[in-house]
Amino acid sequence: MRNPRMQRLLSGLVFVLSLLALAGPPMISTAGTAPGRHRVGLVLGGGGARGIAHVGVLQMLQELHVPVDCVAGTSMGSIIGGLYAAGMTPEEMTKTVQRIDWPAAFTDGPPRADLPFRTKQQQRVLLTNNGVGIKGGQVQLPQGLLQGQNLLLLLQELSLPAAKIRDFDQLRVPYRAVATDLATGAPVVLKSGDLAMAMRASMSIPSALVPVELDGKLLVDGGVSNNIPVDVVRELCRPDVIIAVDVGSPLAPASELNSLLSITGQLTSILTVRNAQQQIRTLGRRDILITPDMGDISSIAFDRSRAAVTIGYAAANDKRGELSQLSLSLAAYQAHLAGRPELPENHQPVIDFIRIKNTTRLSDQVIEKQLNVKPGEPLDPEELNRNLNIIYGMGDFQQVTYSLVEKDGKTGLVVEATQQHIGTNALNFGLFLGANMKGDSLFNLSVAYTMSKINSLGGQWRNFVQIGGNIKLETDFYQPLDAAQEYFINPYFSYQQYNLDLLDDSNEDNASFRIYRANIGMEVGRNLEHWGRLSLGLRYGPGKNDLRFGQISTNENTINEGSFDDGGYSIRWAADTLDNLNFPTSGYYANLVFYDSLTALGASNNFSTLSLSAAKAYTWGKQTLIPRTILAGRLSGDLGVQDLFLLGGFLNLSGYQAGQISGQYAGLGQLIYMYRLDNASAAFTIPLYAGGSLEVGGAWNAIDEITLDSLIPAGSLFLGADTPLGPLYLAGGLAKSDASLYLMLGRLF
Repeated sequence: MRNPRMQRLLSGLVFVLSLLALAGPPMISTAGTAPGRHRVGLVLGGGGARGIAHVGVLQMLQELHVPVDCVAGTSMGSIIGGLYAAGMTPEEMTKTVQRIDWPAAFTDGPPRADLPFRTKQQQRVLLTNNGVGIKGGQVQLPQGLLQGQNLLLLLQELSLPAAKIRDFDQLRVPYRAVATDLATGAPVVLKSGDLAMAMRASMSIPSALVPVELDGKLLVDGGVSNNIPVDVVRELCRPDVIIAVDVGSPLAPASELNSLLSITGQLTSILTVRNAQQQIRTLGRRDILITPDMGDISSIAFDRSRAAVTIGYAAANDKRGELSQLSLSLAAYQAHLAGRPELPENHQPVIDFIRIKNTTRLSDQVIEKQLNVKPGEPLDPEELNRNLNIIYGMGDFQQVTYSLVEKDGKTGLVVEATQQHIGTNALNFGLFLGANMKGDSLFNLSVAYTMSKINSLGGQWRNFVQIGGNIKLETDFYQPLDAAQEYFINPYFSYQQYNLDLLDDSNEDNASFRIYRANIGMEVGRNLEHWGRLSLGLRYGPGKNDLRFGQISTNENTINEGSFDDGGYSIRWAADTLDNLNFPTSGYYANLVFYDSLTALGASNNFSTLSLSAAKAYTWGKQTLIPRTILAGRLSGDLGVQDLFLLGGFLNLSGYQAGQISGQYAGLGQLIYMYRLDNASAAFTIPLYAGGSLEVGGAWNAIDEITLDSLIPAGSLFLGADTPLGPLYLAGGLAKSDASLYLMLGRLF
């Protein structure tokens, strides 16, 4: 060993072995990896809407011909990374993120126009659409504000080319999504299964989106445990160089931590920032960290996607020198892309068979009847998403999703309907608060207990209680008669009390009644798809009119105190496609009712009436105009107090109070104007409106009283907010010499 030559040889061998040890584990070759070039792993961090900047980074990598051998992402990074792995180009992503209706993506279920007509009717008496479950005799709260139904369907549509792939190593780029096990807090790396579901699980923002259950684990947003998964991509393809993109929100300074919300947000951010910094510290000297300066773009500013892409591109351009060292020649880059696994180019495969996986009481036939998909026809992703959302809108589903399967060389569509976590029985609440400067006020509190999907056709039993100025008790059983949900029968019983004021010709209070009435009845009819309904109703019930104060000084046939009996039949045609009951911006509403009171059916007297109410919304930009009309009158006989048509209240001759104007004939014409004050394209916002109305109308006891001079001009100005608790209005109304200020929480349309 004293031989100098031998010593030099051994020293050189030790030096080479040391270099190999420092270089890390040996490179594993994959298809499309040219010998001698650097293997590149891409890490895309979470950050909500800020993560759209990843698209700009991908644009720069493509421009510089930088190959990507594997990608791992968290939250929004998992979505951008998953779509890239499924073959979507940066150019396609840029167009996609700008065309997405983000407010719709972060809501559940279909547009209101596609809801069952039964549901639309219930919305008119309940303040909120979301209820509290009753399961096993106990109150069951939702696991999140949103189920994530629309977000999942969006991800399935965007990732459709990879719908049949279950091993994420077989995507065009090997891919991993990172979520968090809610039970342990540990990161969960998703490497197989349904790609859309993996992306959805990785973005399950705690409390905002319900967790996703996969393989027995309850998964939430991966940002809680590993927001920049450097270690995941390092294990995935053992890259020579890692490109990591950090779009996380920085911690707020102490000067901004001055409210409960800001402190709560800071606590959440601390978890994310801390684990992100731990991962960043593991980056080597050859690795590249890109940190886009997102400025004031928040994690919910999805409407600023164009700016986010630009910022991401600029941040990557700042690293152009380092990234250029990874560039390939055009020919080598094209060879790299060509070496990636091929995915189906046909995004509309022909469906050979349909299978329903259903964990609810609803029959498979009812679900299948809502699908506009026929074996032997190409799949229309947009139409399928609408159909699945229509099924979801029937209520009580946790989610309604789909997958594509291959069996014996044929493509099958599997629709999976999952029972809602809170169960089929729910409590919903309603509230109306109204007050004016005259000291008049009205308060109504309501609650509904609904038992849904009682049988395979979707029978529903609802019990409704309202207390306050107006009292109402109601129970009804709605039973569809066929799988297509077209025909129905709806027996019911109701009891109510309400006040009714009568005015003389000088519009001074003349008499005030308290009306008590009960009804038992039945309605049968046909639902006209989702837009309308035609029905026939029968009813009977006793009642009583109590004079509260004032005196009776008009037609005794019209004004009668004491008991009465109600009995007759009705024919009703209704249509409702309004997008929103609180502040509609599209669609229409119409309700045409003929009622015939017959002594042969137990009524105190014979009379018949016809009434029509209708409205339609027109919107351009942030402005909406709503023409609205109400026409009602008797066709024969004389009406009792309890049957008079009522006007008054905000947007119903706005200077008067509700029910203050009444008669055997009534008419109202108005134009409502609304201007949206907030950004309509932003998600997670409370819509704010300013507007007003021009109104004219009145109520009369005889046709010859209806003259131009008898019409009452009225109008209003208002500010409104569509809050999670319901629509809130601050308004002022004027009708002739009567003026009112309103502060209301409750629905008007």
